[in-house]
Amino acid sequence: MDDSFSVRVKLETATKAVKKSVQRQTALCGLILSQTTEDLSEPVTEIRIPERLSEVIIQLFDMEKIQCSYSKGKIYLKEAGKSVIWDCMYELLNDLESGSLSVEEARRFLRGAFWSTGYCSDPSKSYRIEFLVSAKRCASWISTALSALSIRHIRAERKNSYAVYFKNGDDVSDFLSYIGSPSAMMEFENIRAEKDVNSKVIRAVNCDEGNTKRQAEAAAVRNELITKVMNSGLASKLSPELREAAKAHMENPGASLAELGAMMDPPIGKSGMRHRLDKIAEFARNLH
Repeated sequence: MDDSFSVRVKLETATKAVKKSVQRQTALCGLILSQTTEDLSEPVTEIRIPERLSEVIIQLFDMEKIQCSYSKGKIYLKEAGKSVIWDCMYELLNDLESGSLSVEEARRFLRGAFWSTGYCSDPSKSYRIEFLVSAKRCASWISTALSALSIRHIRAERKNSYAVYFKNGDDVSDFLSYIGSPSAMMEFENIRAEKDVNSKVIRAVNCDEGNTKRQAEAAAVRNELITKVMNSGLASKLSPELREAAKAHMENPGASLAELGAMMDPPIGKSGMRHRLDKIAEFARNLH
């Protein structure tokens, strides 16, 4: 089974955007902090992670000398509190709480937070990035990081959880780029461009159909009025040019304005023919 778009984003950011130690450490801190529910004075011992991502994340922890194992949707950490990650996490937390988070820190923090608590919808269906966390303060930290990147977002409280999300296409594209998923970002932009073209084509078709309908309705009214004049016995009050136009119109009901104009003597253009028929229709409206 093919990976979802959201999973592909996570795999790309967990394998290609964490080459440097500082990138890896801050992302792992983001992963831990996004799931924090207890007092941080006690080392975190387990983290929820999608199975598809577990092996990659375990490798990242191993690179930071943190032993761990995976079972039933969770990574179990051993002696994480003795690692450099723990010091890094407190420094990051201080910046989150004080509002002094840098753009680089925000990118790395959100990268890790997204691995477990984030979701990206299939762009062919909708545009949406969402973080779903169990603690209000985690939602606040994610909101702070998104604000540092100038990404507009909404915070909402749900049953037993908190959501932070955004649906603007530009913000989604920027976010994918910020967390280090250029392939997903390009795929997103290609799909968005295709949808935009299709939307414009549909609007143009609908506009054409609307114009055609309005023209048909106008022609039907005009035909009715011209018939009224010709059957009223008052056609003799029309000028010779208008009588000629009315007669051609009655005898050639399926002809276009351009074709009717070519039948005049001398021939006239489409706009000229429309003008004559409109004059006849106006004459008909004034009949009592």
